[in-house]
Amino acid sequence: MFRFTSVFLVFATLTGIRSAHALCSYKGKMYAKTMLSEEFHDARWVVRVRLIAADDHWSDEDDSWTLYHLQVLAAYKGKPPLRVDMFTYRDSGGFYLDKGMGHDLGGDYLLFLRPYGSTDQMPAQARHAMEVNYSCGQSQEWSKVTPAQQQRLEVLAAGERVEYHDPLPTDERLLDR
Repeated sequence: MFRFTSVFLVFATLTGIRSAHALCSYKGKMYAKTMLSEEFHDARWVVRVRLIAADDHWSDEDDSWTLYHLQVLAAYKGKPPLRVDMFTYRDSGGFYLDKGMGHDLGGDYLLFLRPYGSTDQMPAQARHAMEVNYSCGQSQEWSKVTPAQQQRLEVLAAGERVEYHDPLPTDERLLDR
C-alpha cells in the first residue's frame, strides 16, 4: 500500500493534479461520509438554488471548467445575494449541475458553498465565485433531499438565526446551561 501511495503522490506532483479538487477529500480524509450538520458548520452559505445558466471552458491544453449561474430560492445559512456563481473544475473532484450530457437548466439544488480556496490560478471570469464545500458530501439535487433532511436544515437554520440575530436565549431551558 505504501508503494502505491508513493507512486500516486509522485504522479500527482508531476502531472499537476490539484489536491483540493481531484478526488473526494474532506478535511484530509478520502471519501469521508459527512453529516448535514458538519457541512452546515463548514459552509459560508447553505442554499437552495435554481440553475439559470452555465459557461463552459473546454480545453485539451489546460484545465476544463464550468461556471454555473444560480438563483437563490432559500438561504439556510448566511445572507447570499439573490444570484450567485459556482465554479467547478471538470475533473474527478468536480461537482456538476448537469443532467446527462447537458446542464440541468431550471434544476433545483441544495448546495453547501464556501469561497473558492485559492484564486491565484483560477480563471479571471470565476474569481468571485463560490465552490461546493465537499463534492462527495451533502450537496445534491433538491428532489433527493428527504423530508428528514429538510427538517434538519430548518433546525440548523433556526440555530443560526438565534446565534447571529438574537444572542439572548428566550427559552428558559437554554438559560440553565
